[in-house]
Amino acid sequence: MIRQVYRNRELMRNDLLKKLLLQQLVASREFHAENARVLDVEVCKGLGAKLWDKNGKEYLDFIAGQGANSAGHCHPKLIGAMQEQMCVLHHTTRSINNNVLPEFCQTICTLFNYDKVVVMNTGNESVELAVKLARIWGYNVKKICPKDAIVVFTNGNYWGCSFGAISASMDPLLFTGFKPLVPNMKLIPYDDPCSLEEILRHPNVCGFVTEPIQADVGVIVPQEGYLAEVRRLCTQNKVLWVCNEVMTGLGRTGLMLGADHECVKPDILCLGKSLSGGMYPVSATLASCEVMELLRKGSHHSTYAGNPLGARVASTMLKLIREDALCENATAMGTLFRDGLLCTLNKDDMPVMRGRGLLWAIKIDPRIGDPCDICNHLRDCGLLVWPCRDEFLRFTPPLTITEEEVTQAIAIIKKVIDHMKGCHKICT
Repeated sequence: MIRQVYRNRELMRNDLLKKLLLQQLVASREFHAENARVLDVEVCKGLGAKLWDKNGKEYLDFIAGQGANSAGHCHPKLIGAMQEQMCVLHHTTRSINNNVLPEFCQTICTLFNYDKVVVMNTGNESVELAVKLARIWGYNVKKICPKDAIVVFTNGNYWGCSFGAISASMDPLLFTGFKPLVPNMKLIPYDDPCSLEEILRHPNVCGFVTEPIQADVGVIVPQEGYLAEVRRLCTQNKVLWVCNEVMTGLGRTGLMLGADHECVKPDILCLGKSLSGGMYPVSATLASCEVMELLRKGSHHSTYAGNPLGARVASTMLKLIREDALCENATAMGTLFRDGLLCTLNKDDMPVMRGRGLLWAIKIDPRIGDPCDICNHLRDCGLLVWPCRDEFLRFTPPLTITEEEVTQAIAIIKKVIDHMKGCHKICT
């Protein structure tokens, strides 16, 4: 009798919590336009690789702000730097010089061996500027006729939702209803040197934009030597190579840059996301003096770009990557995650796994469940994972992740897959 009373109270409590959560979700959907896909979970606290909701339920965060929170949630060094800077000077705009930005510019240019940098806010802005730089370089240096400059991209690319970005996209979800788009954006297959060689012969091509690994379409890792061939062909045909390292840069793949795996240097480097550890929107576009000096004063700027608060936290993050050996940890924990999943799940259940460092994607047998269903089950078991395009699950945990947390995530994935297989009575 007493047990039944307690059980009834627990059921009533759970029903009340569900109603409160539903009310919060309804309020969110009532007032916020549904412009993005959102997992059905609401968190209110984070620390390291973990998140908690209002009911105290704990989650391992293998989304990490789509890779931006590379130092985990609420890293004390980043918070300390921001708090200190906020008490002195937080925002000026580029209309006024501040004493923090020059130090950051020198640090990042020295670190990656570039002459100049333009500091912006988002990764989208970083690549957008790179495209503008490629065009103005094409007109002034390559002497392409006005309005004829062509910028080449690869199928499956992603760098945001601005008009420039959606004009270079193959995803109808991004560009449907928004035409006309930006002209002279051409697409070729990814990881296809022959297609690249053919299109770069066109005299009006000024730039080629690509990612070292395509994260948005299931973490496609190109064949070994692809980036080296990109470098060779761009140099041979007098075309600027723009490398979008917004996702792959700053330790995500186990090295500071994804391009470092082939020891090649792009003409224009784009960074974002984890440049501030997810604490504040900061991005950077780096290039040579020859390219950067084509910009006219006032031709490209933003209200928040280069503010002292963003510059301070970004400088701290670059220092943190080196001091805390985040690249090395990404390699070690990525290997543990890969080997653990390959040993735990059989080939029929997980036919595809690809990635590098702490950027991974897996494809699960569709008979077990679609990616969204699997993500929902993983969420219920305390693991947050993102369903990306082409039926893949993507994993981008913080670079500070521990062996214990990786092992826990593997166990949750195994538990969910086994449970869903049992529900669907799949024989493999």
